[in-house]
Amino acid sequence: MPTALLTLDATSLPAEDLSLPALTRERSLQHRPNWLLRKLMNALEHQRAVKGLGWSRAWNKYELNIFRTHLQDPLHDQEYFAPLTPLLERILPAAPLEYQAFASDLLADPTLIVFTFFHNHATAEAQHEGLTLSFGRAIPGDPGKQDRLDVILEDRRIDGQVDGQVDRFRIYVCPWSEYQNNHTHFALELQDFTMDTFAPAQALYENCVRHYHLWKGEESRQWSHWSARYIDYFGPRSFIPAGSSFS
Repeated sequence: MPTALLTLDATSLPAEDLSLPALTRERSLQHRPNWLLRKLMNALEHQRAVKGLGWSRAWNKYELNIFRTHLQDPLHDQEYFAPLTPLLERILPAAPLEYQAFASDLLADPTLIVFTFFHNHATAEAQHEGLTLSFGRAIPGDPGKQDRLDVILEDRRIDGQVDGQVDRFRIYVCPWSEYQNNHTHFALELQDFTMDTFAPAQALYENCVRHYHLWKGEESRQWSHWSARYIDYFGPRSFIPAGSSFS
């Protein structure tokens, strides 16, 4: 398959080393609509974000390049979610009690919707590849408004490569009842890990990576919506680290 459309930095994994599903996905993401249509769609998305509408939040859009999204079924994909419990048991006690109660209620809700977003994250200080486990439920009678809980795991790129180890962890607990007023939510970020925090975070990451490879070729697992082609934070990767977990 020709790879000329892929534009990656000099230390990226060669496109020829990608698996067929990953290469096919990257090539398809290169085809973007007209720039004016993208500009208008991004303006609309910005307005929705300011109002807190829809799924996106600041932490899962800005400085991110989301190159694949998988759908999960909380009832049937219990093996996928099993490593999350030990991590939350370690992390959530740092949150106020009302946020702990909200998280437990949300994760037990039979209407729960779950996505995993696979992304690159780039700032002036660092580059990471990683994923967001994103849990949500629509507010009854108003599906444009969402209760949310996001867990973000990232592997830092150093000298062009990653090592498969979690270097950065973030969690956002975001009830709509709080978020609608000044975007209030609970957030926690860790980059210096103790072993009892790193071990469950790493176990969750490795389990998600394993399922990424099981599911990357399954059409039923791929989330697709026409609007994603127009929104800047969805698109092809500008770098693919050597040693990438998502090749």
